[in-house]
Amino acid sequence: MPKIPVNLYVIHLAMMLAPAMFAAVTFFIILPDVKDAAIEKQDLLVFQTVAAAMAVIGVGMSQLIPRFVMRGEKNVPLQKYITMKIVQWALLEGSAMFIGVVFFLSHEKNMLIPLGILIALMAFMRPTVEEMQRHNVGGQ
Repeated sequence: MPKIPVNLYVIHLAMMLAPAMFAAVTFFIILPDVKDAAIEKQDLLVFQTVAAAMAVIGVGMSQLIPRFVMRGEKNVPLQKYITMKIVQWALLEGSAMFIGVVFFLSHEKNMLIPLGILIALMAFMRPTVEEMQRHNVGGQ
């Protein structure tokens, strides 16, 4: 049975919590003292559209990455599996951080909903022994 490296859990936790911490600091520390949004109302729709597009593309690509990386391989090296997981998480983290920045600039609390969804998806994408067995990571 394959063993999941501890550092992979640490990387997963850090990538998942970075956007959450940014949003929490923005919400609880920065926004209470700031009265005016940095984005004009007419520009807000553009930022929200770009954030939504990035989220959809990030989620789609993060689901396709394993198929491309593991395609045609009977035994996947552990390093390749780790790289694939980090790329999956990075796609979602980038989208989540952009949504966090839009929230910071616009003060629109509804931006926290897609941010929370992306963070939850990242939580579900944690490395598991079952996934490693399915991809035959490090197997012979």
